[in-house]
Order: sequence, then C-alpha cells, then structure tokens
Amino acid sequence: MTPPRLSSLVKRAVWVLAWLVPVAALAQAAPDTDHLIYQMQAGDTLTGLVERHMQGSDALKQVVQANRLANIHRIPVGQKIRIPRSLLRYTPSSATVTRLNCKTVVQIDGQNAVPIQTGSVLGEGAVVRIPAGCQFALTLEDESTVRLMSGAVIQLKTLRRNAFEASPEVKIELLDGRLEIDVPRKRLSTDAPFQVLTPTSVAGVRGTEFRVGFDAKQRSSQVEVKVGAVGARGQAEKTEKRAGTGQGVAVMANGQSLDVETLLAPPRYASFEAQPGGKDWLLKFDAVPQAERFMLVTADDANFSALMMQEQATQAQVMAPALGSKPVFYQWASISRTGLMGQATDYGVCKGYKRLEQWRCNVPFNVSGLIKPHLQFQKIDAQGQVFELLNGLVQAVDNNVLVFRGLPSGVYRWRIEHEISATMKAGMSGQFELVAIPGED
Repeated sequence: MTPPRLSSLVKRAVWVLAWLVPVAALAQAAPDTDHLIYQMQAGDTLTGLVERHMQGSDALKQVVQANRLANIHRIPVGQKIRIPRSLLRYTPSSATVTRLNCKTVVQIDGQNAVPIQTGSVLGEGAVVRIPAGCQFALTLEDESTVRLMSGAVIQLKTLRRNAFEASPEVKIELLDGRLEIDVPRKRLSTDAPFQVLTPTSVAGVRGTEFRVGFDAKQRSSQVEVKVGAVGARGQAEKTEKRAGTGQGVAVMANGQSLDVETLLAPPRYASFEAQPGGKDWLLKFDAVPQAERFMLVTADDANFSALMMQEQATQAQVMAPALGSKPVFYQWASISRTGLMGQATDYGVCKGYKRLEQWRCNVPFNVSGLIKPHLQFQKIDAQGQVFELLNGLVQAVDNNVLVFRGLPSGVYRWRIEHEISATMKAGMSGQFELVAIPGED
C-alpha cells in the first residue's frame, strides 16, 4: 500500500506533468455534427422513429447503413444509433434583432435587400451586412446573443429544431469582420450543435462567451474565448483544439490551426501630455511588449452606442482634441502577431472640473431606440466595494441621452435591460475607468 504522503506526492507530480504536456498535444477528434445520437427507449421501433421523425423515401435505408444494422426488428433498449441530420424533420427556428443603432442595416435575400429594424425576425438563410459605425445584435431562441461588430457580414446557415434535442441547431457563417457570442448556459449532450463557421475555421460552442474573426482579404480566422471553452479547428483538419477562458486559436488561410495562445492583456492608461495651444491632449497607455498592434474603438457615450471611429493602431496612444467635461470613450484591445485580439478595456477621459476637491466629469448614456430601458449603474472603489448609483427605469430628456453629472475618476460598471416586445427583453453591459484630467476650477 502506498503511504499517504507518497500518494499525495504522486498525485501532485501527475498534475504537474499534465500541465507540462504541450498544448498542441491536447488536440482531440472533432465532434460528429452530421449525425444525431439517439438511445433506444422502451417501446421504440426503428420503423416507428423513421415514420414520425424523419423525411425522405430512403430514410430507413440510410439509418440502417449508418449503423450497419443486421435486423431492424431486434434493436435492444439502450442501444445508441446514429441518425444523419439531413434526414430529420424540423421546424424553423429564428433570430430576433435586439439591438440596432443605425438605419442602414439590410438583410440580403437573394437579389433583394430588405431593411431591418429592432424587433425584426430573421430566419435560416438570411445574410446580414453591418455598415461601419453600427451596433447590431441578434437574440436566438435559446437566449444566446450574437453581437456583430461594425463592418461584419454573416449568414444564418442553419436555424432549426427537431423532436430529439433540447435546443435549436445553429450554424452561423462569418463571411467578414468580427462577431461576439454569449451563450447563457452550458449546452448539454441533448442539445443540438451550435457552430460558428468561417471559410477557413469551425468553432464549436460548449456554453461560453467568445469572439470569432475572419479577414476576407487575408483569409485568416481567429477564435477568442472570454469565458468558458470552445473547440476550434481549421476547415482542413479532423481534430480540434480546446481553448479555455482567456485563450484563443488562430487559423491560417490554408485551413490549418496554430497552437492555443493566451490572449494578450489590454493597454492600461498611463499618462497624458498637454499639446501646444492647450486644447489637445496626448493620452498614453502601457501595453504588453508582445502586442503587434491594437484595436481602438472611440465613442461618444459610455455604452458605446454612438461610435465615432474604429481603427487598428500601431501605438498605444491617442490624440484627444478639445476635451471637455463630457468624456470621450476609448476601448482598447491588444492584437498578437497571429491576429488574436485580447480582452478589451474601456476608458472615459474628460477635462475635469473641480468640486469637493475632486476633478469630475459628466458621463452620458445613449438610450436611443430602447423601450423602457432599465439601468443599473455602480461605482467600484479601490478595495472592490460596490456603490450603487442607480437601479431603475430611466428617462432620457435630451436627445435620448441620460447624463450623470459630477462623477469623479474611478471604475464604473453598468447594465442596461430593455424590452423588444411584450415577451422578449434584451440587455447589454460593460465597465469603464473614468479619468478626469485636471482642468479649470
């Protein structure tokens, strides 16, 4: 018998060795998304299942061939059979537009372009192109949220339900740009596949928050996990790599994936320099040395509804012209050599005014187009203690903008929930660090 202390040491050694295994060696077979696995129940017959839940004159023959069944009348209870998804009878699923801050988004249906508005319902096959400067989000029937970045193009390739699985089958193809997905719960073994495709990659969702990017010119793809786990592989590969929280996988134009990487930390605010003339300010940020470039999004409000600019910067600094008491909001993320984008951090920077010995800003939230918006707004101090500033329905009185006046520098967290219809609600959330540059008393 192994002594207790020695047993503990052995377990620890095994744990350490597991972490020393190269990431590339953790590749595993990609799940079979072309078939549904069904376990035979008491009273089931194969012919009965085919008649009730499948389509096609040769459906029974295809199931027999897929499972190499010798006798369709002698299948024991508990045996698992593979059913080609192409045979399943299904009902259409849908996606509802739950965020839209511009008027030019269209659904491309064949040769026709159909305008989209908040509350529009999209079905399988829809192609959506997001113009520059737009904020756009879809909510699926399983309550997953798909947020499309400015300039993105997607096709809803598969949105359908069948009688065997708890959630709809979802396949979204990203044709250009970036999207972010939030799956609110872990998908179970009884759930249908949820995949995000690009022309060079496949990302399989396990219940997580993640991003997918595709550069149509370079033909490269990126899968970046914020929370949870995603199985990612190139279109040319039969195995996938598991990326966890704070990790990502890049896929090259040839459909081959690179090793799992740790996503880079975002630039952090460092300092400011007044420019000649006293109107412009150079804002400097500290970045990790591995960052090759940066994604910088500039907005006019704390919830990034009114975008001013989106660009890739080569330096972690930005010129802020003519700052006033209302902040300009900057969202920074680091991009690695392989094109993976790390977690983003938001900053609001203003030229402050002094009250009660502190420099302060007037912070706006844009609630344009939102029905019955409910805002939760909190300040988080240096010790992590949370102070609630507002938690309730809001009414914007000036150009659909709600302004919090006299906020000092610090970290703030917010969430806005709003109605889409009588039966559907949607939400958005974020956090930003407010920087009040000393101005005039």
